[in-house]
Amino acid sequence: MGLVWRKDDLLTLSEKQLSMANETCQQKIYAGIDVELSGGTEHFSLETHDQANIESMFTAVTLGAKEQQYHCDGGEVKTYSAADVVVLYAAYKNYVTKHTTYCNLLKKWIKRETDNAVIGAIQYGDNLPEDLTAQMKTILDAATAQLTSITAAVSDGAFADKISSLEKQMTETQMALCDVYEQVIAVTSATER
Repeated sequence: MGLVWRKDDLLTLSEKQLSMANETCQQKIYAGIDVELSGGTEHFSLETHDQANIESMFTAVTLGAKEQQYHCDGGEVKTYSAADVVVLYAAYKNYVTKHTTYCNLLKKWIKRETDNAVIGAIQYGDNLPEDLTAQMKTILDAATAQLTSITAAVSDGAFADKISSLEKQMTETQMALCDVYEQVIAVTSATER
């Protein structure tokens, strides 16, 4: 028995273009970015594991780490200052947000378009229609404001101060609970006698 071919099994032009958008976006992100750090410009890939590593380093910095060990593409592991980690994190988040937002809006354009000639001509990197360009600007402006707020809080030590305060509160709470526990033990022991 041979393979049965049905026209319905073929991807539509829109589906092909949506797939192109997803694949190109992923390739662009994974290819990475050049980042100007204190020691000069370095290139960092942004595959999924690279993004996780950068997130982890940034988290360590928000918790008070003064430096982190990592490597640029093809480079040896070295120590990056907390300031460089914040710069790398900001560059990575900006780049990924820009591409994922653009890709999602490009796919929105492809899905709403009815003219196959237009759908077939859409390429990753094309200018979006006016309404989608405005939507992208709004989203990226909000993301930039959020990122600026986060990096400012890390840079001025607000996170480290907050963690220190929470640790102190936790220690005081633990001590109070120990006191209560000791009192419960004392009362229980006294009533059992």
